[in-house]
Amino acid sequence: LVLWFCRCANAFPVSPAAQVAKHSSKDLMRTVMFVSQPLPDDGQDMVFGRPLNDDTRESNKKLVYGVKAAIFDTFFAEQTMERSFARFWTLETIARMPYFSYLSALHLYETLGWWRRSDYLKIHFLQTWNEQHHLLIMEELKGNRRWLDRFLAQHLAVGYYFMALMFFLFNPTFAYNFNQAVEEEAFETYDQFLAANEDFLKEQPAPEAAKKYYLEDHLYLEMASRPRPRIESLYDTFCAIRDDEAEHAHTMETMQQEAL
Repeated sequence: LVLWFCRCANAFPVSPAAQVAKHSSKDLMRTVMFVSQPLPDDGQDMVFGRPLNDDTRESNKKLVYGVKAAIFDTFFAEQTMERSFARFWTLETIARMPYFSYLSALHLYETLGWWRRSDYLKIHFLQTWNEQHHLLIMEELKGNRRWLDRFLAQHLAVGYYFMALMFFLFNPTFAYNFNQAVEEEAFETYDQFLAANEDFLKEQPAPEAAKKYYLEDHLYLEMASRPRPRIESLYDTFCAIRDDEAEHAHTMETMQQEAL
């Protein structure tokens, strides 16, 4: 409340917003413009993120792998299509949470008059939209059939949202690095699944949700740095999802540098 009162009283002025051209998220990441308030004491721009050392980056990778092994590799150990789809539905339910938390924090910062990053808002929205359609695909494949799977995924997602939010408020660079490790692990999971089930997946039709998103949705092209993929089978669908995870990981890596 004190911060909000000070903002209303113009105690912490914000510089005018930079004009962000209508480019794809890839172009925006290349030309991110940092619009910040002058600090009250010395007039210097506020620093958005702080650099990480190699030990911290390695610790994030180990933590993500440990959680994957402890939860996903245990709870979804059965190697069947039904349990694989349930695993991916759970993964995609949780995977949206960091982007939701980043949007929440960025809106808060702008409301308090600390800084405005409209380009980052667009990037993170497009990422949530992408993950949302991954989830719709898994729901079409009946990945959310079991009550226990839904219970686990939704409770993990709520906890992960607040954890990602705290990471971002503490240091956006740390939050982006942690999520990079998550997305890289997701890429590996999908890649291994594709290699193990290629013949079966090529015989299955593509879900309608995949066709609608990858072949028709203009927001996909806003996010992606590649052309629309071919979506003729379930194999094509999982290849597209895997490649999306790689793109998210690359985005997180890029934004760690931009945040500094």
